[in-house]
Amino acid sequence: MTSTRRLLTVGCTLLLAVAAGCSSSQTLGATTTSGPATSSTVAESTTTTSTTAPATTAPATTAAPATTVPSNGSCAGSSGIPTGADVGASISGDIDGDLVDDTVTEYSLAGVPHVHATLASGGQSDAEVAIGFADHVSISFEDFDYSLGAPTKPPVAVLAIGATKAGTAVYTFLTLTTQYCIQPWHDGAGTMWVGRISAEGPYEGLSCEIAAGSRYYAVNSAEPDGAGGWNVTQTVFRHNFTLIQFNAPLPVVNVPDGPTVQHQYGDFFGCDHPPLFP
Repeated sequence: MTSTRRLLTVGCTLLLAVAAGCSSSQTLGATTTSGPATSSTVAESTTTTSTTAPATTAPATTAAPATTVPSNGSCAGSSGIPTGADVGASISGDIDGDLVDDTVTEYSLAGVPHVHATLASGGQSDAEVAIGFADHVSISFEDFDYSLGAPTKPPVAVLAIGATKAGTAVYTFLTLTTQYCIQPWHDGAGTMWVGRISAEGPYEGLSCEIAAGSRYYAVNSAEPDGAGGWNVTQTVFRHNFTLIQFNAPLPVVNVPDGPTVQHQYGDFFGCDHPPLFP
């Protein structure tokens, strides 16, 4: 991602100082200021804004599951896509970290979206992904555990997007469990985690940025500040197999209104998936 598309760099997490250590800072395409990190006003540009941010934890690269493929029947969908399913798109990519492409297929059964994984090693698994208002979800890959120069490239995650009303969408990620079963990400209570994209104010979006040789993902929100600008909050997250884990939200940053606000905070920004809205 070029500097002109930089969204919001998160503390030491999104700077080269991740590896070297530094004072906390964050970038919101703005002129440089300094002071306490409660709320700061910045101008709309691509210059760095320095504030004091809480310490963040760089997402650790998730290890690939063990190399033993589970026996037939240990995962839902192990016998394949059921007869009568309305099969949609299929994509190929390495989801188990063995450097061989696997196949991920989206289909609908009885009006419920599913994501099915067929590993190159032969194992199959399936998950319901009941998000959005449509019978199907769209699928693509996100290199969530990107690590520049890693001796073994980490597996990619599946991004599933569900359609909602115009100007909005919902999404979740899917990866393999330790038993090689594809499943949506869940929170600590076991509930499927669902993110929201909204090009309607207040904005909600997902941003992705590569720094210090790793990629960092964050959920964003931008709410009107009552004075014509926007209060932006960003929260970095990571995963441990299918468990999503959030860092503490960064301090609120105030930005002026402008033509790029919706694109930066109410869409996919800098991710493998292109923006949804023009």
